[in-house]
Amino acid sequence: MSRILVVDDEPAIRTFLMEGLTDAGYTVLTASNGAEALQRAGECRSDAVLLDLLMPVMDGLTFLRMRQSQPDLARVPVVVLTAAGIDLDVLSTVLEHVLRQPPRPVGTCPICGGAASMDLDPGAPVSGRLDAIRAARLTHVLLHSAEDFARMPMRQQLLQLAADRRQLLTDWLYRDLRYDWGDQDRRGVHSVDEALSSAAVHRFWQDALCCSFEHCRHESDAF
Repeated sequence: MSRILVVDDEPAIRTFLMEGLTDAGYTVLTASNGAEALQRAGECRSDAVLLDLLMPVMDGLTFLRMRQSQPDLARVPVVVLTAAGIDLDVLSTVLEHVLRQPPRPVGTCPICGGAASMDLDPGAPVSGRLDAIRAARLTHVLLHSAEDFARMPMRQQLLQLAADRRQLLTDWLYRDLRYDWGDQDRRGVHSVDEALSSAAVHRFWQDALCCSFEHCRHESDAF
């Protein structure tokens, strides 16, 4: 059951929307201005906000600006209302649309190049979301055969290294295949190709190829 926050300074409109949306199966919270809405949103998470723009104390535009400072509230979709001609059937259709969350992308598979996604609870803590994203990546990777792994260009490059130079990069590569996918900010938006094309990785790769010293730093450096 989705929770809707109705923000309007007119008591009659708040009552009309609360009764209509409750009958449609939503849980409804109300606020009479933007400041009160910020307070209510902080007390109880909402799934969508229905917002009037012309209100005393704090108007709707100010509320939209202020919500950006609250990460949880900034992710909540907002539907702007006008007092004239509110149609509950149309409003319910709009709410169904904005509440229908698309699957969350978890990145581009470094083996097949396909985009993977999953259903992710937006209310879960950051650590929980990261664990869920990595689990989805691992599930996708395990669908690939050993032949798929063998055909990866990066794996072929690794095999060209001397055995005593290959282990660190191999460990990093297979960890990235299973969990990270070149994800530089832990949000699933970077491909492994972007990570591998960075200047730091390129320099490390060249140094590892050329270095001839026993027990050099390339055996202990980490990405």
